[in-house]
Amino acid sequence: MGTDITPEIKRFKEVRDENNFTQAEFAEVLGIKNSTADIERGRTKLSGKIVAELLRQFGINPVWLFGESNQKYLQVTKGDVSPK
Repeated sequence: MGTDITPEIKRFKEVRDENNFTQAEFAEVLGIKNSTADIERGRTKLSGKIVAELLRQFGINPVWLFGESNQKYLQVTKGDVSPK
């Protein structure tokens, strides 16, 4: 395989595994067509929309996802995220 498995792909898969989702289930949860297989193989880039969904639904720190932080989770309040 000529594709490089980047930190965000490893960590994306880690989140999926921790939540016991199949690739198809995880894709559905994140609003991706088909499955997350192409992302996990390094064929499809992680889009901003997916990164935002990981943050919104699982509290995943985007900076952690890309390997730039050890803090995996951010405190996310459910519901309205606009400033008061």
